[in-house]
Amino acid sequence: MLSDTARKLLMIMTHSANHHAHMPSLPEMERLSGRMPVPIKAAMQELVQENYIEWNPNMPPETAIIIEGWERSDSRFKRHHSTPQDIQWGVDGSNIEYWTKY
Repeated sequence: MLSDTARKLLMIMTHSANHHAHMPSLPEMERLSGRMPVPIKAAMQELVQENYIEWNPNMPPETAIIIEGWERSDSRFKRHHSTPQDIQWGVDGSNIEYWTKY
């Protein structure tokens, strides 16, 4: 599970790469994320360790390559998929719960 800063930077980098066709620079990341350079570099290192991006810490952030643009789902949190119940409207007005219960 990613930290908030790493998640935000991944979102910013993915958006910039897909919509603006470039990777953001460090000043752009500061402006867009509201974070300082040290936490940004730590978050980028976290993204490298978690295998979301490829990046050399000695290079500028614009040289990063996105491997996976969205955070992976956490297996600890299971989503329950409920199936919607089919509402059968009777011609004779047999299903009037909507009108009587609200």
